[in-house]
Amino acid sequence: MVCPSCGEFQITQDCFDDLPAERKLQPQLMKVSAFTRSRTINKDPIPTLFIGDPNDYPEGYSIQQIIDLFPPISECKWKALSNLKGLSKYFGDAVLIETIDYPVFYPEVKQEQPCLMMIRTMVEEGLVTGDAKFPTHLTVTAKGVSQLEAQASSAAPVAPVVTTPAPMVPVIEPPTPVAQPSRLEGLHPRVLEVSQKLFQDGHFRSAVLDTYVALDNDVQRKSRLAVTGKPLMDSAFSKNNPVLKLSDAPDAQLGAMLLFSGAAMGVRNVLAHDQRANPSEQEALELLYFASTLFRRLDLEVNIEAEQLMGQISQLTFKLTGKGAYSDCAKLKAYLAPVREYVDGELHRICFRKILEIIKSGYFNDQNAGIELLLEWDARIFDHITFDDHIELICSIYKAAGSAYPSRVADTLIRDGFKPMTTSLKLFQEYLLSSAEVFHELLEKIWWKDPFFESIAHYADLEFLVLFLNKVVNKEFVLIRPNLNSLSYELNRVGRKGLEELTDKIDKMNEVLNR
Repeated sequence: MVCPSCGEFQITQDCFDDLPAERKLQPQLMKVSAFTRSRTINKDPIPTLFIGDPNDYPEGYSIQQIIDLFPPISECKWKALSNLKGLSKYFGDAVLIETIDYPVFYPEVKQEQPCLMMIRTMVEEGLVTGDAKFPTHLTVTAKGVSQLEAQASSAAPVAPVVTTPAPMVPVIEPPTPVAQPSRLEGLHPRVLEVSQKLFQDGHFRSAVLDTYVALDNDVQRKSRLAVTGKPLMDSAFSKNNPVLKLSDAPDAQLGAMLLFSGAAMGVRNVLAHDQRANPSEQEALELLYFASTLFRRLDLEVNIEAEQLMGQISQLTFKLTGKGAYSDCAKLKAYLAPVREYVDGELHRICFRKILEIIKSGYFNDQNAGIELLLEWDARIFDHITFDDHIELICSIYKAAGSAYPSRVADTLIRDGFKPMTTSLKLFQEYLLSSAEVFHELLEKIWWKDPFFESIAHYADLEFLVLFLNKVVNKEFVLIRPNLNSLSYELNRVGRKGLEELTDKIDKMNEVLNR
């Protein structure tokens, strides 16, 4: 049986017939879906599902066994990341995620919110890029890949894997005993940042109070309102005139206001003004988990003013004739100062893409003005753009520098190692090296191939250049005669140390091609 959500599995007739009547198991079947989908993604043997003991059936598992050994939240994160990596066709692939893909994220129940929380956690930790929504596109980052590799090679046990049962005991292998995980595992990163040390040292009151003060500060920063406490929450999440909008549904917006206002009055104010309020360890833990829920809810809130700015910026149009470059940039620049005041990734991405629109003009005056405008802006913009944005940016800069009338600013940026956009460059280099198909796709985007080979021969970092030249030498990347001529010439002209042997091999390849 193949299911687009659950993956590939087999199920006995008894299990198929009896499962609908098993009321206790019904709410937990998402755990089984996560198990079967993960095995499909990772190309493990196809499991057969039983309602009871599978006896010695190969790859046979009972529903209850799978549910009982569902991994804890901390391990679910690594399993979800491994699933995304398995779904990626190549490094840097933007994987389409839809509602049928809930099992990829190892939720305990068939609901959107746990999946969004898992996506948000991975994005915040830099393991993936993308938006926490459905549908979306998610890309596993270099950090995500290295963290998975570190998990795999670590001596500590990784997320437990259901293995083939022993001949006479066909059950899921119990996980190797591990140290008791932190009771704070899985909390929102902001909660951990503020409370973890205090909680671990036994300062439960301070851990909770400082966390709720941080929540107040973050709402204030995102809403840009000057008040605090209940007045802040009432104004920020107002049902009728909100600054921060969670939903178009009035009841949902009112619910958010009551949750945040209740947190301010019932937790923050009580702990701040009543010295007799000293939560126990368990009480503190429960309050921290409630705060974590509010922080994740805050991540999803949209600032109404920021949303209006998005609409205004999206409507901007540019001449892009090479004659009105700085007037085009001036239109956009007028918005950059207010945009900096908002903590909103989508707003920053819209601004970036408008700047990129100017950089992608065919005229060097526009290109110069666009790159200068991007360099003027806060470097944090690069934390909010998508993988595709990073790639488009580097391709556009190489293209601007290589044309018959090159952009001087693009050329200077390449010579300086693409500072301060080294993250974009690194992602571009890793993506380019991922396959021959991608390499040629990027060359077509850059368009000016000989100037590109000249640029990398002179200014690319040695690590990238060695990897690239080895792929050329091994004929993984096949260059046509003019491109190989250009690469060979520039390597000899610059004479970079550490590339002598590879340069000789490129020269010999070029000689053979020119016979």
